[in-house]
Amino acid sequence: MPELDSVRGIAILSVLFFHGVSPPLHAELSTFGRLLFTLSQYGWAGVNLFFVLSGFLITGILLDSSRSPDYFRRFYFRRALRILPALYGILLILLAGGWISFRFTAISILFLANFAAVLGVGLGYGPLWSLAVEEHFYMIWPLVVRLCSARKLMILAAAVSIGSPFLRILNLVGSPAHQHFAFLYTWFNLDGLCLGALLAIWLRLPSFRRHQLARIALPVMVVSSAAFFFLAGRPWADATVVTSACNLASAGFLSCTLLIGTSNWSFLVDRPILKFFGFISYGLYLVHVLAFHLSDILLSHQFAALIASAKPTLATLLRFSSGLVLGTGIAYLSRRSLEARFLRVGYSSGRARVSSATETASVDAPNHVGP
Repeated sequence: MPELDSVRGIAILSVLFFHGVSPPLHAELSTFGRLLFTLSQYGWAGVNLFFVLSGFLITGILLDSSRSPDYFRRFYFRRALRILPALYGILLILLAGGWISFRFTAISILFLANFAAVLGVGLGYGPLWSLAVEEHFYMIWPLVVRLCSARKLMILAAAVSIGSPFLRILNLVGSPAHQHFAFLYTWFNLDGLCLGALLAIWLRLPSFRRHQLARIALPVMVVSSAAFFFLAGRPWADATVVTSACNLASAGFLSCTLLIGTSNWSFLVDRPILKFFGFISYGLYLVHVLAFHLSDILLSHQFAALIASAKPTLATLLRFSSGLVLGTGIAYLSRRSLEARFLRVGYSSGRARVSSATETASVDAPNHVGP
């Protein structure tokens, strides 16, 4: 499904845009620079797009293999091979470089980075909070899918999609002064994952028809995007419904992408540059903050010279581009060496049905949208 790699590419580039466009201190950006910075502040939506996409893909894989006798072993074995090597690699680098503490390393290994504040540990490396949220979903959701019928699964996913925003509202009302780390907690971030799961379940129902999705996908994306941009920046909304609007817009965008990807216009969403960034998106997400930090160190004199010569916008662009190039290079090397090596272990360990299930999921998912 090449269109989904394009979605990954958009998501990771949005996150890089958010973290990479940082105006220099004590310097006034140009009009273009201020516009660039303002737009970059919406880049956090890429994380929510990742959540929706993960919920869609993982639920589809689980549904397609739910009757398999080695259902749990196969799923967790493949998830471990995909996630752990790169994660442990970045943790080792960060720990060796003195950028994170032993305590933060320990809780990150246990996928508790999003609870760092509760555990009395500083959030040593920001990107790991969302990885922890996804891992908590992976721990519970396979059992839920195995035990529930499609109808019950849809009801449960819909209930969580509604309940998670409701919990955010209760949290705002109950403790308005403690919002800084609240948005990291797992139960406040499940609606995106469950919206993606809902889409995956719906597409596999015998009663599903393509025109049903085509009728609502674009309106959901447009209306939710409008609500997102209108409400963003209002403190009460940022803590509650802005995330909901972002998740709905992401689900609408994913639906539109699937429809286009299974039509005669598929070339619009089958873009090589986006697929490339989608291919390295996991490693790039893990390393990008470190890449920008290293760029700040390596090019500090160049940044200072540009700022001193009244070119802070150029300094901002140099920081973004250098961090992007460095992070992309590291992520590509990781994907082709470290990550690929462990993925090959999964495919060559005698689990022939793993490969068959993957191929089936890749073929079946578009076919549910295509007819």
